[in-house]
Amino acid sequence: MPSQSSPRALPKPTALEWLCLVGGLLLLMRYAWLLDDAFVFFRYVDNLLFLDRGLVFNEGEYVEGFSSPLWILVLVPLRAIGMNWWWIVRVLGVASFVGFWLLMLSLRAATVERGQPSLNFPLLYLAFLYGPLCYFTSGMETGWVQVLAVAYAVHVFRPALLAPQILIGLSPMVRHELTLAFLAVLAWDWWRERRFPFLTAVVGFGVGGAYLLFRIWYYADLFPNTFYLKDGTYLSWGLAYLHDTLVAYGVYVLAPALLILALLLQRRGTNIAMGQRLLLLAIAAMVGAYVVKIGGDGRHYRYLAFPFCLAVCASAGIPERALATFAPRLRGAGVTAMGIVLALVFASFHPRQLSALPLWGDVEERRVGVIRDAHFHRSQKALSFSPWGSGQEMELLDLERSRVVYEANGWRPPDQRVWLREEYARHSTGAATGRRPVTGFDSWCVRIWQLFNFRVIHRDGLTDPILARTRATPWRPGHFKDTEFLAAHLAQIQTQYGWGRGTYRRAVEEGVAHPWIARNLESIEQIERKVYNRHDLIENLALAFTRIPRMEPPPPPPPGYVAPQ
Repeated sequence: MPSQSSPRALPKPTALEWLCLVGGLLLLMRYAWLLDDAFVFFRYVDNLLFLDRGLVFNEGEYVEGFSSPLWILVLVPLRAIGMNWWWIVRVLGVASFVGFWLLMLSLRAATVERGQPSLNFPLLYLAFLYGPLCYFTSGMETGWVQVLAVAYAVHVFRPALLAPQILIGLSPMVRHELTLAFLAVLAWDWWRERRFPFLTAVVGFGVGGAYLLFRIWYYADLFPNTFYLKDGTYLSWGLAYLHDTLVAYGVYVLAPALLILALLLQRRGTNIAMGQRLLLLAIAAMVGAYVVKIGGDGRHYRYLAFPFCLAVCASAGIPERALATFAPRLRGAGVTAMGIVLALVFASFHPRQLSALPLWGDVEERRVGVIRDAHFHRSQKALSFSPWGSGQEMELLDLERSRVVYEANGWRPPDQRVWLREEYARHSTGAATGRRPVTGFDSWCVRIWQLFNFRVIHRDGLTDPILARTRATPWRPGHFKDTEFLAAHLAQIQTQYGWGRGTYRRAVEEGVAHPWIARNLESIEQIERKVYNRHDLIENLALAFTRIPRMEPPPPPPPGYVAPQ
């Protein structure tokens, strides 16, 4: 397909594209928020940098409870130079959006012929859409996932560009399900070019292979803990999750309209590179099918970020070709005016969970089925930061719970920022109190990050390998009915017996453990060998390839049971 510019040069941005950059950045900052799951990343990084515990959630427990290795590898140096988390999230969010915008320019250059009107529909649509914009500033890797979706599209249309090849090679390090997309593009390139795509393969298998070797040596496993946690099939939730995104952003109207335009253009003999577009849609469908299988997510749009953006990119160039074919007199100011109107329409779309866009005034948020929106976290007291502030309030988060716990254990209550810095310094220099920290359980990741001197079992199993391998009943994706009782019991055992290999056997032998522990003791001890491994590569290789069957949960506790704190 002809390009507007040389294969390695970005085209000059149009007025509409500049509008997308400025408008998108303003909305991105206005919708800024933090997903509480991001504090899992923050705890891992702070444990590594400030407490010398290593890349762990709890001291001495080698469990990969984060979802994106590459994301955490970028967070570490930024945190190490002294940036607070709110600044880190904002800097990465803005940088990701700028990269997203630049790749969109390259996509336009690959799909719009010289002399055709430049609407850049995918950019115009996504740069003003609430869902995609929210996830550039969530503290998670989702913004990068959206950048990668555009990189995949650019590569399919402009395979000679180096940057997209490198980004595609790195994509499995951003989210493990993107391995499907990575392998599909490798196969496509090999078939189309009749030669193996060495650069993409070397980056993908080289970086991914190196990290897999690290994972085996450090965590004694082949997959992250979250893989085991979410390895289920919940099709009804997944289909509802897909519908929740499609209906919110007008896809049921826009997709048929774009398909009709494509078919009309093809019927007139216009070359629209249908093969490349079908490939992008096939990859989007493949990753989307995985999302549907696991039931989606408890938050609107998040897990569909890659397939959604990739499917939108498959439409690149079609509106421009349609305008050149069916409205040849529409040029310049007319196209710009059309783009502005479309931008306003797209900017007005919002999820069904919200009564209105969170731009001005109060917005009511409600759960639709099992799905919430980012605004639930945005409106929480512990996470309600000003998007335009300095972010210093990040260190003043919801301290009441930690104050109560510290006082209950005879330690002086925390004194906000000064206390955090002093305690980090005390622990990192080995001057911490000699009392053994108790083990507790919780699911609010903000609070868990804050209680850095406590061992915490994540109640939903995000960072706990026993809960992650238990076949618990979810009440929504990633949130389970049966795990609170189990988490409380595991915390009781660790508080009484400590942690390490043999902990649960001692509890069983002394009659303290729940019968469920005794029934699954063989699997639990295998998990212990992984979690408390000795970083012996040969031993860990055997542990990594040892299959641990998913454990059935214990019967629910009796009515009126209150889990101990």
